[in-house]
Amino acid sequence: MDKDLARHVASVAFKASSRLTSLIPLLKEHSDATEYEAYAKAIASIAAEVDLRILNVVFSSYPDLKREIEAKIKKYGELTY
Repeated sequence: MDKDLARHVASVAFKASSRLTSLIPLLKEHSDATEYEAYAKAIASIAAEVDLRILNVVFSSYPDLKREIEAKIKKYGELTY
């Protein structure tokens, strides 16, 4: 995979994981405890899989992309591409 494709893959994977994680406060507010726990655990599991199976693989090939993404998030509060 070339670097541009790796950047795109990392961006999509990161955004997907972040979008799912952003549901947790909403679910906590509007779900009963049992339902919330089930969703929170599922979301955490999915986010961990995205990290393990996609982001870690991409970042092992292109470690500078991890720093690039972290810098964008720090600067803008979100991934901007």
